[in-house]
Amino acid sequence: MVDQPSDVISRYYETVNAGKWDEWLALFADDVIVDEQLAGHLEGVSALDGAGAAIDRGYAKFQMLPLHTVIDGAQVAVIWRCIAANASGVPIDARGANYFTVDGGKITYMANFHDTVAFKPFTDQQL
Repeated sequence: MVDQPSDVISRYYETVNAGKWDEWLALFADDVIVDEQLAGHLEGVSALDGAGAAIDRGYAKFQMLPLHTVIDGAQVAVIWRCIAANASGVPIDARGANYFTVDGGKITYMANFHDTVAFKPFTDQQL
């Protein structure tokens, strides 16, 4: 049985918050397209390889908390709050949204939308 979009997206946030990056990566289709505000436009699951290690290296804490989810067939929008701290412990509190399309139990497209200023403690640090 193919996972429903709601199951896939729930799993997305569970794996991110647990730092289970191999399981997170397995949620994406091989030919996924991602438009990520900090990382830019990415194509193919191999472009996401190493993202988890970068998060582990750049953040002392990283929690993505879904606040509201809207599902319309294969399309899912999630309003979230990110409570984090950069590697030095500087707090980050951001809100934004992720948009996903899910096909065959895999994420085929993802985009996120947020104010990048909230992530300056992450983007401005020297690792």
